[in-house]
Amino acid sequence: MKKIILSVCALALILFLFMGKKMERQGITKHLPTDYKQFVIGHRGARPMVPENTLSAFKYAKEHGVKMVELDVMLTADKIPVVFHDETLKRMARNPARIDELTFEELQKIELPAGERVPSFDAVVKLLKELDLSVNVEIKPSKPEFAKITAQKAWECIKANDFADHVFVSSFEWDSLFEFKKLAPSIKRGVLVEDVSPDWRETAKKLEAFSINYDANLLTPALIEEIHSLGYKILVWTVNDKKVANTLFEQGIFAIFSDEPDILGE
Repeated sequence: MKKIILSVCALALILFLFMGKKMERQGITKHLPTDYKQFVIGHRGARPMVPENTLSAFKYAKEHGVKMVELDVMLTADKIPVVFHDETLKRMARNPARIDELTFEELQKIELPAGERVPSFDAVVKLLKELDLSVNVEIKPSKPEFAKITAQKAWECIKANDFADHVFVSSFEWDSLFEFKKLAPSIKRGVLVEDVSPDWRETAKKLEAFSINYDANLLTPALIEEIHSLGYKILVWTVNDKKVANTLFEQGIFAIFSDEPDILGE
């Protein structure tokens, strides 16, 4: 009987240690643990090859071995979350109209390169789920006053599609991240930083951020050391040179965003 009890206790201890290690390995999403190591994230899919932030872009990324993509979410005039980067359609459709001044129905009448349309976030999430792709959702309110509602609408879509385990969120509008933390505290958060951003340190602490997402051109060895010392992962944008990517990985960068993830990921 003593041997049986000891065996059961030993098995329980092994399972406890195994689960502990498994929890330690959890990374940017539950779907991509840290033992996947450093990786390349498809920036808006794969921009040079397929029109950015489109269903075709994410399909292309999957077909070329990408495991995680990045996309931007903003709202139409009727508060439908769509996947688009710019506040206007000027660059992508030679149309000066603002996304937040068009209803989703009106937006669907406007053609992007290669005959694409601006997809709803719901359609993209459904596709990513079908493709088994993880995603960095950048909450990108078209105006600061839309920071909270954009986060709310994005979360409603993620929740409705039971896709939270595949999602990591980031934003330059840090109020969006605070809202997301309130709505879905288990989803990891990345503080996006650029040259005009205020000091990120206090915000990252309050947010209990997973990562600091930095412009590659602004990073220095001293800054990398500081961010790591504070316990954050570093994600870097946007890197399209393999030598630069390898150098960053050697410095301990967790992941990079690339327009050419299929090439850099080789």
